[in-house]
Amino acid sequence: MQIFKRSDKADNTAPEIAIDPNVIQLGDRTVKVRKVAVGQWRELFAAVNMLPELIMGVMSAPAENRVAYLFAFIEHALNDVVQVVSVLTGFEPEWIEANVAPDELMEYFTAVARVNNFGGLLKNVQGALQLANLQTGVAEASAE
Repeated sequence: MQIFKRSDKADNTAPEIAIDPNVIQLGDRTVKVRKVAVGQWRELFAAVNMLPELIMGVMSAPAENRVAYLFAFIEHALNDVVQVVSVLTGFEPEWIEANVAPDELMEYFTAVARVNNFGGLLKNVQGALQLANLQTGVAEASAE
């Protein structure tokens, strides 16, 4: 008499754990990445002080000075990144600096960009600017 029967079927009844790609770990806290509301955009523009200028400085720097510009960019960019994360999460900048690793910041930024479709937003803005330039050119040409 055989008490135990061997089955070719595996028991896969363990519950599946769904991982939400919009939930990010920042330090010991979990954050749900959400759409950025218009009011937060205004706060973000105020928080991003020197970032655009620094990017242009690195890009336009002479090749022999580019490393120095890059280190200055990283130092200032981290300050701006911490401010942006603070605005989006509501966490104090001091807490972020003391508890969040750079890779966590980048993961959060990537998720924010994905959820808010920053690529599509930039394309739409560029398209609107090009359309405005075309219309301005047409208006100037017809005025002559």
